[in-house]
Amino acid sequence: MSEHASRPAIELDRQPLNEEVKNAMQSKIIIGLVIPLLLVAPAGAGVMPWEVHKRTLPNGLDVLVIPTPEFRQVVNFNTLILAGSRNELEKGRSGLAHLFEHIAFRHRFDEGEKSYSSQIDRLGAFNNAWTWFDVTYYHPVTFTSNLEALVRLEAERFVDMQFTERIYRTEAGAVLGEYRRIASDPGLRMDEVISDLAYGASHGYGHTTLGYLQDVEDMPNSYRAGRAFYETFYRPNNAVVLVTGDVDPQRVFALVEQVYGSWQPRPIPEVPDPRRVGGPKKGHVDWESDVPPQVDFAYRVPAFEPGTTESSVIMILPELISGETAPLYQKLRYEEKLATSMATDTGTVIRRSATGFDPRLLETYITLDKGRYDKEGKPMIERVVGETERGLDELKNFSSRSGAARTLAAIKSRFRYDLLAALDSPAHIAETFSWYYRFNRNPDVLDQLVEGVDKLTPQDIDSFARKHFVPANRVVVTMEPKSAN
Repeated sequence: MSEHASRPAIELDRQPLNEEVKNAMQSKIIIGLVIPLLLVAPAGAGVMPWEVHKRTLPNGLDVLVIPTPEFRQVVNFNTLILAGSRNELEKGRSGLAHLFEHIAFRHRFDEGEKSYSSQIDRLGAFNNAWTWFDVTYYHPVTFTSNLEALVRLEAERFVDMQFTERIYRTEAGAVLGEYRRIASDPGLRMDEVISDLAYGASHGYGHTTLGYLQDVEDMPNSYRAGRAFYETFYRPNNAVVLVTGDVDPQRVFALVEQVYGSWQPRPIPEVPDPRRVGGPKKGHVDWESDVPPQVDFAYRVPAFEPGTTESSVIMILPELISGETAPLYQKLRYEEKLATSMATDTGTVIRRSATGFDPRLLETYITLDKGRYDKEGKPMIERVVGETERGLDELKNFSSRSGAARTLAAIKSRFRYDLLAALDSPAHIAETFSWYYRFNRNPDVLDQLVEGVDKLTPQDIDSFARKHFVPANRVVVTMEPKSAN
C-alpha cells in the first residue's frame, strides 16, 4: 500500500489472517500489550525495555533481533528496503517503489502451490507492507513455530524476486486503480501540488509515492525501468532485516545468514540534493464536490539526524503548533472558531512524516468550518493562512512566553510517554525502531531521540523557528469547492 503523502493512510490487508489463527494469536498477545508500560526503565536508563541484538552480514545486510518473550509464540519479521519515491530518478518513471511493493506479493505467482502467496497463506500469517518517500517496509507476523519457514519465504522474494512482464503489467493496472480510488480525496491533489511547488520534478520528494498520474497511466510500459529499479535498490547493503517477538537471537542470525548470504550487494546511486524552495509559494486546488475548505501550510525543515538539536525540535513541533494547548490551535479552533480540525506532521511518533533522508516539509493541515465558509467565502481562507503564519512566527520568541520552560517540560514528558506507548506489540516495536534506526544504523537510536529532546531549551525553539520558518522556506496550498467560485 502506498502512503501517498504526509497524511495518514490505511493499510490494506494483503494476506488476511485465518480467523481461527487470528483469534488464537490475539489470546496470546493481549496480556503482552500492557507489558511495555510495566517495563519502563527508570530515569537515566535506556528507553527500550528490551535488548537490541545486531549482526551485519558480509554482504552488508543489517540483521537486528529484539526478543520480546512477553508476546508468547509470536514473531514479526520485517524487511526495510531503503528506497522509496525519493529514489525514482528516471524521468517519466515515478511510482516504481510503490509498484514493487505490490509485485513483492506476487513472487512466483504462476507456480500455484509453490507461489509466495500460497505458502504464506498456509502459515496463517498477517502480511502487509507500505511505501514511503525514503523506504519500503514489509512486515508479516505469524507464530514463532513458523519462523524457519517464514525466513525462507521472505529471503526467496527479496534475494531473487520472480515475476513476469504479465504480472508487472497486471500490478501496474492495480496501482492505477489505487490512484483513482485515492484521487476521490482532495488531500491527494493538495499533496501533489505542494510537493511539486517545494521540490519540482528534479527530486523524488516532488511527487507522492503513487507517482505522477501520467507515469502511473503509462506504468504497464515501464517493465525495463521497473526491473532496473528492483535490481538496483533491492540489495542487502540497502536493506535491514528486523525480527521481534518470542525468538532466540542466535537462531535468527543463523537462519538469516544461511538464506540471505547469497544476496549480492551493489553500489547504491546517490540522490541529488533537492533544490531550495524559493518561497514564499502558493498553490490552490478547486474541488468539484461541496467539501469543507482546507489549508496546507508548510515550511521546509532539515534532513533528519537523530539526537541533534534541530531534529529534536522537529520531534516536538507538532505539540507546539497543533497540540490542544498550543496558542495557534486554541485560536483557530476555539477563540475564532475558524477550523474544525488541525494537525501538524500527521504521522504518529512511530512515523513522523517530516523526518527524511533529505530536507522535508513540516506541514500543518487545517480544515475550515464549512458553515462559516459558506457565509464568508475566500476571505476566511486568507484569514486562516494569515493567522497560521503569525502563529508560527510567534515561535521565534517562544522563550519569552510566560511559562515557556514549564510548557516545554510537559511536552518532553509527553514525547517520552508517547514513544514508550508506541512499543505495545512486536509489530509496533519493529516499526518504531526501524523508522529511526535507518538514519544512522545505531541500535541506541531511541535513546538518542529521548536524550536529544530532553536537552532542548526554550531558546532552541526560538533559534529553529528564526532559521527555518522564513518566507524562502514557505509553501501554502489552499483548497475550496469549485461551486463557491
